[in-house]
This record gives sequence, C-alpha cells and structure tokens, in this order.
Amino acid sequence: MQKKPLKIYLADLTYDTIAVSTNSIPLNIGFIASYCIQRFSSNIEVVLFKYVNELEQAINNSPPDILGLSNYCWNQNLGYEMSCLLHENNPQALSVWGGPNFPNERYLQEEWLNKYSDIDIYIPLEGEVGWESLIDVVLKIKNRKQIRSEIRNNLIFGCINRKPDSSINFTPPAPRIKDVSEIPSPYLTGLLDKFFDDKLDPLIQVSRGCPFKCTFCVDGSDDLNIVNRFDTDRVSKEIEYIAKRVSKNIETL
Repeated sequence: MQKKPLKIYLADLTYDTIAVSTNSIPLNIGFIASYCIQRFSSNIEVVLFKYVNELEQAINNSPPDILGLSNYCWNQNLGYEMSCLLHENNPQALSVWGGPNFPNERYLQEEWLNKYSDIDIYIPLEGEVGWESLIDVVLKIKNRKQIRSEIRNNLIFGCINRKPDSSINFTPPAPRIKDVSEIPSPYLTGLLDKFFDDKLDPLIQVSRGCPFKCTFCVDGSDDLNIVNRFDTDRVSKEIEYIAKRVSKNIETL
C-alpha cells in the first residue's frame, strides 16, 4: 500500500493585526518548495503560508508531518508559538527552522537551541540542499507516527538536529548551489500565485551572495562572499509574470 504524501507546511510569517508588518511575497519558502517538489514530486504535499491565522487554523484542523519556518528577528516569537502549537496537535511532527536570525558560533547555536527547545532541526545558510537531505531521510522512515523520534537517531547532511538525549548533532552546512537557476522559479511554476492578494509586494532575487564583508549584514560572512547569479532570461520572465498578476495599487518590486 502506497503511503500518503508527506505533508509539509512552509511559513514566512508576519504580524497582520493592524497592518502587514513584513509585506513581501514569501519568495524564500517558495524556493524551498520548488526545489523539493522538483526532487520528490508526488511523494510530498507542500502548502505555503504568510499569515499566522491561516497557519494556525491549518495546524489545528490538519497538522502536517513537517512545519518549516523562516527565522528573522521580526517573526521569531511568532514562529515559536506555531512550533509549540504544532506539537500540541501532532507530537511526532518535525519543527524545522532556517534563516539568518541564528548565531554563527557553535556554542551560541547550542545555547540558542537549548533555549528554544521545541525546535527539532535548524538548517543554516541556503536551505534547499538541507531540506532535500531532510526529506530524503524522513521518506525512508517506515512509521510516520514516529518521525520526530526516529529523526533524532540520524545525522542529516546540512542540518543541525537533536539527538535522542536532546543534545545537538552538528553537521557542516550544505555547500551553496553554484548554478542557482537549477532551482525552479516559484513564480513561473505558480507556487506564489496565492500571494498576489493586494497586500504583499512582489520580491525577486537576481543573485545570491555578496563580495563585501559588511559586519552588520548577514551576507557579509566568508561563507557567502561568492556571488551566484540567476539566468537573466529567467529574471525577465519573472518580471513579466509578476506584471500580469500584480494589482494596480502595488507599486513596489
């Protein structure tokens, strides 16, 4: 009997009680989703979220096997509330985080993960390859009801995860993707269509990395000083795609 697809929720959350505080289309989780869908196709089911009420309702009604959350200084607390809610509804689900709001030094990373003990896995730097490694391991777990327990017995390439005794497994960050155009465009594949909602500004990425070493910037580290560029024709097609779908009251790209 074929297993159901692995259910994955990916969220780049924003506060929206008075106004949308970070009003960009969630391109970051779009990249993760498009890369993993290309690799695992019908073996996974991926749903993207921006608004916390929508995610909260989805977790309560149909909790996923894996919840992936972007981590920035402006949404860390919000994301952690959703991680805790996830485990209230599905104690064996995985809470997976990634993003720049994470220490560089290993001992500080361990302190951070001990403080936020409900987080199971952190994927540093670029996330696509780490996510691919994680999903590959999870799909081999026979009993989906034991994912969280089983994953702690594994070393996962490109990921930081907890051991059975809650201490931390560290592996080196996955190598950066040199040909970034091998990541399918989340726009051109339609993954981001739901976010053309008259609230969010479209966001595109033309390159990754930066040759400068500004200490105030997350791209100023040695790990990110090589610039990898997306194909110009692809970027042009994305701009045209966005222009046909964005509402007239959205003026920012």
